[in-house]
Amino acid sequence: MAQKFREKGATGPDRAMTVQDLGLGPRFEEAMKRRVGQTGIFVDVGGKYYFNEDRLREFEQRRQGMGAARAGGQGFRRNMATLRIVQMSLMVFIVALILISWVYGRSYDLWILVAVLLVAWIAISVYGIFAMSRARSRMGTGGPGPF
Repeated sequence: MAQKFREKGATGPDRAMTVQDLGLGPRFEEAMKRRVGQTGIFVDVGGKYYFNEDRLREFEQRRQGMGAARAGGQGFRRNMATLRIVQMSLMVFIVALILISWVYGRSYDLWILVAVLLVAWIAISVYGIFAMSRARSRMGTGGPGPF
Protein backbone atom coordinates (compact mmCIF):
# COMPACT_ATOMS: atom_id res chain seq x y z
CA MET A 1 0.00 0.00 0.00
CA ALA A 2 2.86 2.37 0.85
CA GLN A 3 4.28 1.74 -2.61
CA LYS A 4 1.07 3.06 -4.19
CA PHE A 5 1.40 6.31 -2.26
CA ARG A 6 5.05 6.62 -3.31
CA GLU A 7 4.24 5.93 -6.97
CA LYS A 8 1.50 8.56 -7.01
CA GLY A 9 3.69 11.04 -5.08
CA ALA A 10 1.31 11.37 -2.11
CA THR A 11 4.14 11.76 0.41
CA GLY A 12 3.32 15.04 2.10
CA PRO A 13 0.35 17.12 3.27
CA ASP A 14 0.61 19.37 0.22
CA ARG A 15 0.56 16.31 -2.08
CA ALA A 16 -2.34 14.43 -0.42
CA MET A 17 -4.78 12.63 -2.72
CA THR A 18 -8.24 11.14 -2.51
CA VAL A 19 -8.82 7.40 -2.26
CA GLN A 20 -10.01 7.37 -5.88
CA ASP A 21 -6.88 9.21 -7.10
CA LEU A 22 -4.71 6.66 -5.27
CA GLY A 23 -6.70 3.73 -6.66
CA LEU A 24 -7.60 2.41 -3.21
CA GLY A 25 -10.93 0.87 -2.35
CA PRO A 26 -13.37 1.65 0.47
CA ARG A 27 -11.56 -0.90 2.67
CA PHE A 28 -8.71 1.61 3.02
CA GLU A 29 -11.04 4.23 4.50
CA GLU A 30 -12.44 1.64 6.91
CA ALA A 31 -8.91 0.65 7.92
CA MET A 32 -8.07 4.33 8.52
CA LYS A 33 -10.87 4.46 11.10
CA ARG A 34 -9.14 1.64 12.96
CA ARG A 35 -5.50 0.83 13.65
CA VAL A 36 -4.05 1.96 10.33
CA GLY A 37 -5.19 5.50 11.04
CA GLN A 38 -3.86 5.38 14.60
CA THR A 39 -0.31 4.65 13.47
CA GLY A 40 0.06 7.99 11.71
CA ILE A 41 1.76 6.32 8.73
CA PHE A 42 -1.13 7.24 6.45
CA VAL A 43 -2.50 10.67 7.30
CA ASP A 44 -6.00 12.01 6.55
CA VAL A 45 -6.12 15.67 5.52
CA GLY A 46 -9.74 16.58 4.93
CA GLY A 47 -10.64 13.46 2.95
CA LYS A 48 -7.29 13.29 1.19
CA TYR A 49 -4.46 11.02 2.29
CA TYR A 50 -0.69 11.04 2.23
CA PHE A 51 2.08 8.68 3.28
CA ASN A 52 4.37 9.77 6.15
CA GLU A 53 7.82 8.18 5.63
CA ASP A 54 9.23 9.54 8.91
CA ARG A 55 6.37 8.00 10.89
CA LEU A 56 6.94 4.66 9.14
CA ARG A 57 10.63 4.70 10.16
CA GLU A 58 9.70 5.53 13.77
CA PHE A 59 7.11 2.78 13.78
CA GLU A 60 9.56 0.20 12.40
CA GLN A 61 12.22 1.16 14.96
CA ARG A 62 9.72 0.85 17.80
CA ARG A 63 8.51 -2.48 16.44
CA GLN A 64 12.08 -3.82 16.28
CA GLY A 65 12.58 -2.73 19.88
CA MET A 66 9.38 -4.48 20.89
CA GLY A 67 10.61 -7.65 19.18
CA ALA A 68 13.72 -7.58 21.34
CA ALA A 69 11.55 -6.97 24.39
CA ARG A 70 9.39 -9.96 23.50
CA ALA A 71 12.46 -12.15 23.17
CA GLY A 72 13.54 -10.96 26.62
CA GLY A 73 9.99 -11.60 27.83
CA GLN A 74 10.48 -15.34 27.44
CA GLY A 75 13.33 -15.17 29.96
CA PHE A 76 11.11 -13.09 32.22
CA ARG A 77 8.33 -15.69 32.06
CA ARG A 78 10.81 -18.43 32.85
CA ASN A 79 12.13 -16.46 35.84
CA MET A 80 8.61 -15.80 37.11
CA ALA A 81 7.73 -19.49 36.79
CA THR A 82 10.84 -20.40 38.78
CA LEU A 83 9.92 -17.81 41.39
CA ARG A 84 6.43 -19.30 41.73
CA ILE A 85 7.83 -22.82 42.08
CA VAL A 86 10.17 -21.64 44.84
CA GLN A 87 7.23 -19.87 46.50
CA MET A 88 5.05 -22.98 46.42
CA SER A 89 7.87 -25.19 47.67
CA LEU A 90 8.53 -22.85 50.57
CA MET A 91 4.86 -22.82 51.52
CA VAL A 92 4.65 -26.62 51.40
CA PHE A 93 7.78 -26.82 53.57
CA ILE A 94 6.34 -24.28 56.04
CA VAL A 95 3.06 -26.18 56.33
CA ALA A 96 4.95 -29.47 56.79
CA LEU A 97 7.05 -27.95 59.58
CA ILE A 98 3.95 -26.61 61.32
CA LEU A 99 2.29 -30.04 61.12
CA ILE A 100 5.43 -31.76 62.42
CA SER A 101 5.55 -29.27 65.28
CA TRP A 102 1.96 -30.05 66.28
CA VAL A 103 2.41 -33.81 66.05
CA TYR A 104 5.78 -34.16 67.80
CA GLY A 105 5.60 -31.31 70.24
CA ARG A 106 6.33 -27.64 70.03
CA SER A 107 9.96 -26.83 69.51
CA TYR A 108 11.19 -23.25 69.82
CA ASP A 109 13.86 -23.83 67.14
CA LEU A 110 11.27 -25.20 64.74
CA TRP A 111 9.08 -22.09 65.12
CA ILE A 112 12.08 -19.84 64.47
CA LEU A 113 12.73 -21.78 61.26
CA VAL A 114 9.05 -21.42 60.28
CA ALA A 115 9.22 -17.66 60.94
CA VAL A 116 12.39 -17.26 58.85
CA LEU A 117 10.90 -19.26 55.97
CA LEU A 118 7.69 -17.25 56.18
CA VAL A 119 9.65 -13.98 55.94
CA ALA A 120 11.49 -15.40 52.91
CA TRP A 121 8.17 -16.36 51.32
CA ILE A 122 6.79 -12.84 51.88
CA ALA A 123 9.97 -11.28 50.42
CA ILE A 124 9.68 -13.47 47.30
CA SER A 125 6.01 -12.51 46.95
CA VAL A 126 6.78 -8.80 47.18
CA TYR A 127 9.61 -9.16 44.66
CA GLY A 128 7.27 -11.01 42.25
CA ILE A 129 4.66 -8.24 42.50
CA PHE A 130 7.34 -5.59 41.91
CA ALA A 131 8.77 -7.46 38.89
CA MET A 132 5.30 -7.89 37.34
CA SER A 133 4.44 -4.21 37.77
CA ARG A 134 7.73 -3.16 36.13
CA ALA A 135 7.13 -5.55 33.23
CA ARG A 136 3.62 -4.21 32.69
CA SER A 137 4.77 -0.61 32.75
CA ARG A 138 7.45 -1.41 30.15
CA MET A 139 4.90 -3.13 27.91
CA GLY A 140 2.67 -0.07 28.01
CA THR A 141 5.27 2.06 26.18
CA GLY A 142 4.62 0.51 22.76
CA GLY A 143 1.97 1.90 20.46
CA PRO A 144 -0.59 0.16 18.31
CA GLY A 145 0.46 -2.02 15.41
CA PRO A 146 0.04 -1.02 11.76
CA PHE A 147 -3.01 -3.20 11.05
